[in-house]
Amino acid sequence: MSKENIEHYSEQEWEYIRKRFFNSILNETEIAKLGQNVGVSWPFKCSDETANKYIEYTLEELNSVPGLVGKKGRIHKLMDILRETLAFDDPFGDMVDTVEEESYEDNTFERILAKLQVPTNYPAKFLQFTDDTKELLKSEELTTLLEVVHFGQKLARNVVVGGDLKTFLNGLAHKDEVGIRKHMPYRRGERGLHLAEAIALVAEGFDESLQLELLHQSGVGLTEEEEAVRKKASKLNTEAQLKVGLEQVKDLCEWFTAEAIDLEQIFNTGGMPERFFLNVNEPRIERLALALSRLHFGIDEQKKGGLFGKLFGR
Repeated sequence: MSKENIEHYSEQEWEYIRKRFFNSILNETEIAKLGQNVGVSWPFKCSDETANKYIEYTLEELNSVPGLVGKKGRIHKLMDILRETLAFDDPFGDMVDTVEEESYEDNTFERILAKLQVPTNYPAKFLQFTDDTKELLKSEELTTLLEVVHFGQKLARNVVVGGDLKTFLNGLAHKDEVGIRKHMPYRRGERGLHLAEAIALVAEGFDESLQLELLHQSGVGLTEEEEAVRKKASKLNTEAQLKVGLEQVKDLCEWFTAEAIDLEQIFNTGGMPERFFLNVNEPRIERLALALSRLHFGIDEQKKGGLFGKLFGR
């Protein structure tokens, strides 16, 4: 961490950290190990280098602790590690509680989103949750990812509503790429949000019958059981659900403008759009996302009647 990036903590913030670590299950864990989990290195690696060694001191007293004397950067690094670790240690207890001073603001998730290169203004309507949670967020008139995160923090102690919202925040707190990807189009291993994963999320949210219809119309072979499910599905319900999905894809293409232009160009120039979705890393979902994209851009995969001709009369 360069000196330019060192965040200057206040006495108030250090008191918040100390308060949380006094009863934390991680206060006996080596700071070096905690640092590895949050991506911050700690110079001392020994069994007595734990949070307990430091939280007995005030911020001013830390400047006199051996190893920290004259090392303000090291003090800030210690506080960075402990502050980020609170996201791992019962994020819905330690992190959500406010300190006595009402002016204190917990911006842990903002820091996490910044590290993941995820825009805080990403539209809330693009996040993938259960229908109940979606209705809850809609009723609260939440429009951005950050608003959803802050609302989730307030709900953290409520075990009745917003269960998958808690799971989402827990995934963020632990920087669990697989868990995060279930709710927003995060690109595992590369960071950031992307159109391919966003369209894949739309497809993943479809009922099984629509997914099977998409695969069938794309030429993917189905098992006898899957074929039975597909044939029993209501055509009206399937078309209605697909219409909503295509509206979502349209909105996503307007948000991910540059990537949408690239994908459309791939289609129009006879390229290989399947490669666009390889980062999804789930072959079946990749095919679903590809099928949705073809419908959105009005591309026929084959000339035998046109893709989804049965559904839309094309």
